[in-house]
Amino acid sequence: MNLSIVIVSYNSAHLIEKLILSIPKDFEIIIIENSLDINLKDKLEKTYKNVQIIIPDKNLGVGKATNIGLKKSKNNFVFCLSPDVEISKECFMQMLNIVHRFEDFTMLAPTYFDEKINKNYKFNKNYSNKKIKTIDKFNLIEVDEIDTAAVIINKSKIDNTEIYDENFFLYFENIDLCLRLIEQNKKLYVIDNLKFIHYGTKSSNPEMALDIRICRNWHYCWSKFYFLRKHHGYFY
Repeated sequence: MNLSIVIVSYNSAHLIEKLILSIPKDFEIIIIENSLDINLKDKLEKTYKNVQIIIPDKNLGVGKATNIGLKKSKNNFVFCLSPDVEISKECFMQMLNIVHRFEDFTMLAPTYFDEKINKNYKFNKNYSNKKIKTIDKFNLIEVDEIDTAAVIINKSKIDNTEIYDENFFLYFENIDLCLRLIEQNKKLYVIDNLKFIHYGTKSSNPEMALDIRICRNWHYCWSKFYFLRKHHGYFY
């Protein structure tokens, strides 16, 4: 199978095993365990032969941890997942089928079942005519931004081995990546009739809710400042 799975985990033991069980057994799974949970590593690697847990020296944040997973992965196509997503085996197999039929993309993602509140993609322009490709029964829509809770990255389309800017610890790393890819005329697609669930802000143990909220608030503000300074200048 020319598809690897990369998951960045932080106190996500309550979700990880359920996610692993939804993934086809012949997919390579690499988990970067940012909360340094050795017990989780021992348990999962003994239970699942296709799972590798990487324990870094410290919490690396999302971007740097994902870069490690991308480098370690054996396959060209890497499905990056947040722990708090729910994806059916059918969705995994359909994604694999699509990438075998169509490789002219840099990022490719399914879409939310419920798009009433928000979507996992954006258009930076008001497109009156969306660019659509059809693969079997699936419609691929070209977009400018994809939320990376569930996204396939085509490594052959990216020159930089450090795909994510590692100065982002949490938040805005995906927006920065998409913006840089669009500037390089890379193609980003979502599949509007292939669906998944993203629960959002649920990837860490609920018992740590206060600590997580403080962490998120701090990093959201800092990452937004860094993003704006990087792309627009200090006084933007």
